[in-house]
Amino acid sequence: MIIKPQPSTVGIACTQWDPQAYLKFARLRERPVVELLDHIGLQHPKRIYDLGCGTGIATQLLAKRWPQADLTGVDSSTEMLNEASYLPIKALWHKCDLQHWQADQPADLLFAAAVLHFINGHEVLLPRLLRQLKPGGCLAAHMPNWRDALWYQLMLNTLEQAGPDGGPLGTPELRRFMAERPVLSLDCYYRLLAPLTKDLDIWETEHLQVVEGQSPIFDWVKVSALRPVLLALDEQERQRFLDHYLAQVHQHYSPEGDGHTLFPFKRIFILATV
Repeated sequence: MIIKPQPSTVGIACTQWDPQAYLKFARLRERPVVELLDHIGLQHPKRIYDLGCGTGIATQLLAKRWPQADLTGVDSSTEMLNEASYLPIKALWHKCDLQHWQADQPADLLFAAAVLHFINGHEVLLPRLLRQLKPGGCLAAHMPNWRDALWYQLMLNTLEQAGPDGGPLGTPELRRFMAERPVLSLDCYYRLLAPLTKDLDIWETEHLQVVEGQSPIFDWVKVSALRPVLLALDEQERQRFLDHYLAQVHQHYSPEGDGHTLFPFKRIFILATV
């Protein structure tokens, strides 16, 4: 059953997302979803919410594993939800900003694949999500850990140095926002969540992603991590940023002899049962 997303008064006003660009690396984006699903021990969850469902990469895997569950995909992007709504699965689709989202009914499973790192205030956000679970319910999340990634540091350096006369680009607020990402350390997540849960599993992986294309690193990050930068800069600033950033990325991420580019990528996984 396919139910088209309806307009919502709750959401983020933003420039359109590009579902096709996001789906370019669908196989690699699916891999951490599968890893996270493999760790979930729930047998027959009745109500599942896929938070930040995007184009439905995780939603269709959730529907395949638990076909009898009431499944809802939640995202702030109309474009992403429109793409997801064509999937041949039984699901509802709801447009909403996760900072304000509330479950219609207590959930057995909240699944959040590559979305929580876009939202500040995890000290408040994650306990609020846990309160929307039934007893025995589970919050399962994975998110990129960009903090020490070379491509992310190149982005921060570009914002500081690619302006006229070697000065900064964009506003101080933008540069501060990009420098102060919300992802916490693993021990901080433990101290935050352990008092609120009956069972807690936290781990980190580093996947050597092998990508292809003329500029595959940029193609990956432009639809996610770099999106706030590209939206915030004016046309002239954006061009200066891209000229400087792409040169740096191509210098540090050169193709291998077989034409592929190596893209190490860290992710944090959280499995919290109440």
